[in-house]
Amino acid sequence: MSSITQAKAEAQKLIRRYNKLQAEAKTANTAEEAARKATEAEKVVSQISALQLAITKLQTKDKTYAAKKTVVDKKTPAQTGAKTTFGKSALEDRMSHLEEAQKRTRAQIDQLNRAKAQLTHLKQKAEKSAANVVEQGRANEEKLQQELAKLIKKKEAEHQNLRQELDAIRQQAKKEAELLKVQRDAARAMMEKQKLREKEQSYASLHHGSHKGLLMGVAIGIISSLILGGLLVSFFTSQNKVEPVKTNPTSKIPIMEKPQTTAKKVELQKQNIKVLSRFYDKLKQGENGPKMVKLSGGTFMMGSKIFTHSKERPQHKVTLRRFSISRYEITFDEYDLFAKATDNPLPEDMGWGRGKQPVINVNWNEATKYTKWLTEQTNHKYRLPSEREWEYAASAGIEARYWWGQNIGQNQANCGICGSKWDGLQTSPVGSFSPNPLDLYDTIGNVMEWTDSCVHHSYQGAPSTGQKWEGGNCSLRVVRGSSYITGENGLRITKRILDFSTGIRLDRLGFRVVRVD
Repeated sequence: MSSITQAKAEAQKLIRRYNKLQAEAKTANTAEEAARKATEAEKVVSQISALQLAITKLQTKDKTYAAKKTVVDKKTPAQTGAKTTFGKSALEDRMSHLEEAQKRTRAQIDQLNRAKAQLTHLKQKAEKSAANVVEQGRANEEKLQQELAKLIKKKEAEHQNLRQELDAIRQQAKKEAELLKVQRDAARAMMEKQKLREKEQSYASLHHGSHKGLLMGVAIGIISSLILGGLLVSFFTSQNKVEPVKTNPTSKIPIMEKPQTTAKKVELQKQNIKVLSRFYDKLKQGENGPKMVKLSGGTFMMGSKIFTHSKERPQHKVTLRRFSISRYEITFDEYDLFAKATDNPLPEDMGWGRGKQPVINVNWNEATKYTKWLTEQTNHKYRLPSEREWEYAASAGIEARYWWGQNIGQNQANCGICGSKWDGLQTSPVGSFSPNPLDLYDTIGNVMEWTDSCVHHSYQGAPSTGQKWEGGNCSLRVVRGSSYITGENGLRITKRILDFSTGIRLDRLGFRVVRVD
């Protein structure tokens, strides 16, 4: 086989190899694979170009040889003899063969040039695709960084809220510890005073009729009166330095809380508040909503008469329209319906049980979400009570320390000193004690309750009408009522807690709801 034939065969093999690489590049799955195929095709084109150059050189050599043969063929027959005719015929065949081979090679060169152009286009496309992939990756990375920054900011805000809640809990615990200490000291002082009184009575009975004993008794009485009078003057003087005495407009004498007495029954002055109806709304998903009591509107005295309770003063008249309020504090049964229906987390029950236990460990935002869900389920407007609505309903129009009278008594509620089996230990099932005269349960003790009211630090400037006093610090919400650990000082209906942020959760804090008519 001649060199030209071998070169042509090798060129044909490389062309087939090139076509195969070109097809694979078009069907490549990734930009990287397409680029690799294009590179291999470029190498094949280089090899084909080298073979074309070799073929061209061989053809030039054959043409030179053919020219020499032509010179020989022009000699006379005598010079060449019988071989002249045979040699000329072979040379013509050889030239014709080479011309055909040259045409085929030219066609192959044209084909290779077209292939090279297509390869260049494919390579540019692959490079552009790779650039797009890089750009898309950069865009995704920037988007991910933005999402991470948002998530970090959200978590930092949650951390800040948790820290504020922890600080509030610590402050509350400190206050309650101080309150318990004051109560213990007061109880100890009362016991000592009672012992001293008993000793004096015993001494007086042993020396009854004795002139000496009489004089001593008179002297002791005078001294005791002087000491007591001095203490009272000192007390009122020190109190006046802290806060000016506020008086009733019709009297110049400060309004003081009447001392408790067991010898005479306290008369309960009821105001004209009526229960208009008792009802509950059906939820769209089939269950019953909270049991409600509809109250008539009216006017009541809000706040405390005692001038030392500065956050609950000045006592003032408030007139409200009628509204409905839940008979019981919202229970776990009622709240869990909402949480499961809306994919909200179930609050912790501290191991005390769920069911009819008042729901605890819910913050103001979660309690508000529950009222919005009730609104959607019943087509009636529900919300948390304002603090004036809460006090109106909880007091039942009775001007006394507790709705049942001036003394705490025994087993009237679940608090720190109420004499129930749950005192100081845990919450009790709602409705475990008698309701107030408006048929509302646990308005004293069990759990404190969220209200819808923003914080004003006193009643100075409070409006005399309207369901809610607008304005105030709405990052804090007023909490009313008392809990299963509250001592005597915190059980009064007028008590206000003003330092709870909307995100705080406590095991002694729940809520009840109002329906706006």
